[in-house]
Amino acid sequence: METVTLAVCTLNQWALDFQGNYSRIVESITRAKAAGAAYRLGPELEISGYGCNDHFYESESLLS
Repeated sequence: METVTLAVCTLNQWALDFQGNYSRIVESITRAKAAGAAYRLGPELEISGYGCNDHFYESESLLS
């Protein structure tokens, strides 16, 4: 039987802080590799810092 190590992360990302978000993503990848993870999963839109729920608060969502 083979063991697979997964790394799942939720980062403290900020909307439109591309450089800061990028740095935190790279750090999480480095930590995942150091822990022996074969796969690292992060949240959707982690580079831009937005999640799907954030978009629902935009005014054009109400106007559609």
